[in-house]
Amino acid sequence: MIDESDRLIGLIYEGIADDFHWGAALERVAAFVGAIGVGLGMQDMESHQFRGLASCGIDLDLSQNYRRLASTNKIWIEIGRRRQPLTDRMVMPKADFVRSELYADWFRPHGFHGVMAAPALFKNKASVFLVTFRDRRREDFERADLKKIRGLAYHFGQALSMRVDREQAEQELAAAKIVLDEIPDAILFVDYKGRLKHVNKIGQIMLDGSIVIRRLPNGRLEIRDRRANQWLAAMVSGARGGEQHLSGDGLGRFVIRVHPCPRGVGGSDTGVMIIRIVDLNRKAEPPTPAQVRERFELSLRQSQVISELVRGGTEATVAQALGVKESTVHEHIRRAYGKLEVNSRAELIALLSRANFDITPHS
Repeated sequence: MIDESDRLIGLIYEGIADDFHWGAALERVAAFVGAIGVGLGMQDMESHQFRGLASCGIDLDLSQNYRRLASTNKIWIEIGRRRQPLTDRMVMPKADFVRSELYADWFRPHGFHGVMAAPALFKNKASVFLVTFRDRRREDFERADLKKIRGLAYHFGQALSMRVDREQAEQELAAAKIVLDEIPDAILFVDYKGRLKHVNKIGQIMLDGSIVIRRLPNGRLEIRDRRANQWLAAMVSGARGGEQHLSGDGLGRFVIRVHPCPRGVGGSDTGVMIIRIVDLNRKAEPPTPAQVRERFELSLRQSQVISELVRGGTEATVAQALGVKESTVHEHIRRAYGKLEVNSRAELIALLSRANFDITPHS
């Protein structure tokens, strides 16, 4: 049977996706410990910069007062140092606390008199605390009250950590989407059952026009060429990589490349396959360092050297352009040739030409 504590913990974790739930959770925390104010805040333990994350019964118009006084808050600082729940009376005599500027400019305007806090999370030198306040009408917080919020603070910390990780993952995904949308080839991510998970801008254009490939009602991808579609199905189901050239009536000239990614734990179907479709009829583009690096997985410097070399540069002119020694350029070329499995400039130019790069020499 679900009790009040379980409902409260449920609200805390629902706050990962919606701040509203944290506000509702803090209201229940206040009732749980007999507080008139509750807050979840983060403070840098070196700079003392403060950021409020959620609150109940706290006047947000007074936040600026607290930010001004944060560095003098001995209670908060001591909790951050010890990393354990404390009340104000465990840190300093009550008589000293009520005479402090912090009490006069922040506690008194709220009607707060006693405080206790429990650490929830420590991340990058910042401390996150669950803080509760009582007024003069109630006794100050005791150790029994600390036990009540210790576990709740833990759950707030776990939820906040998950939220930070999720936001970081979303930011990284957004950045990755920008990069993928700049690639002139179609990039499609599918699971090991062939169902589409993500597609870049060029890939979406291909799907919308049923060019080469289309998405079936069940979410699976299908190549318009029957033989190539059977090949793709075999690659996906077997988690194998490969390359297939298409050339036929109404299809144009395309290369389809399949790149498998590691499966999930125990060989589950949680991994993805990457399908790349290159339009060989697309106007060739010059091999910029960024494109060479992305296509062939070379280092930045190797890509810069190769980009100059295939367009007519010599080791001497490349060294001058990059501001390095000729011996350094020679070493970059040697290592790049090894990665690309070519032995001469002629083989290098042929390789980039097949990859649809414009390898016209500089004029």
